[in-house]
Amino acid sequence: MADVESQKICGKAKPRITIPMAIDGLILTLVACFLILTELGLLPQVVKRGYYCNDQSIQHEYKGDTITTVTILLSGFVPVLLIWLTEAFLYAPSINCGKTEPGSRCRGALREAWYWTKKYGRGLVTMLVIIGTIKIFLGELRPHFLYTCKPDVDCQGNEYITSYTCTNREESHYFVRDASKSFPSGHSAMSVFEAIFMIWYLEKRVPRLRSVLTIPLCQMVLMCWAVFCSLSRITDNRHHWWDVLAGSIAGALAAIITCLFACRNFEASKRPRKSSLCRDHDHKLITSNSTNTPGGTPLHKEEITLNNVIHA
Repeated sequence: MADVESQKICGKAKPRITIPMAIDGLILTLVACFLILTELGLLPQVVKRGYYCNDQSIQHEYKGDTITTVTILLSGFVPVLLIWLTEAFLYAPSINCGKTEPGSRCRGALREAWYWTKKYGRGLVTMLVIIGTIKIFLGELRPHFLYTCKPDVDCQGNEYITSYTCTNREESHYFVRDASKSFPSGHSAMSVFEAIFMIWYLEKRVPRLRSVLTIPLCQMVLMCWAVFCSLSRITDNRHHWWDVLAGSIAGALAAIITCLFACRNFEASKRPRKSSLCRDHDHKLITSNSTNTPGGTPLHKEEITLNNVIHA
């Protein structure tokens, strides 16, 4: 009787669109429009920064982007892929929905992956909105500003120029305007956020493996990506060092806040649940025959290795 009831609970729930879901969809659409308009330079420039004629920091040549905007945006989906793969391979179903219910295990893994993906996405989008807003209201001249803008001013000495018009017609209007939005570095903020969030996720969510180098290697690669992406913005003359520093700090703070408060440090005991796939859904450690004592009592959690998959 209990198995039948458990199977009913584990059954597929009918999808339905609620008012909160509709509101979230509307907000997400507005945020996406804001980010697209900001990135394309279609929003009005609130502040037009002036410059000194002898300012050497804005007289560098444009070298191109080692990490393009498309690349950094696509990199935001890499943590999503890693989260879904981790939950798919290491998720453990509950007792009642065990190996006899492969469908419930699949649904449970998808549920866990979707939960952490939403937390990651909300933190990332919120940070990008803040970065985009700062760029509009503060901004700063990029190191290649004079090379890209070609202002219509005969500038000499240490004169400060406030009124000028960019005469570069060879480049797109978006690229010319973007030369005035250096602070802070969005590439640095996004790469650091991705790296710290995934390093934290892998440290907390992945159980003890027999390989002692797998997780540290993944974490090292993630951090190297953040460092390489950030430093490339300086070597490409796309940002000043203080732009990169500010972006890195913003990304780190956003990731820490997301992991500590939104994800509750990835601790299952602190995670609120409206309804479970199974009545005993919180019991996620599957013990193999080698992990049971003669009396049938599971061994201590710290002794469980790769045979016992991830628990929520």
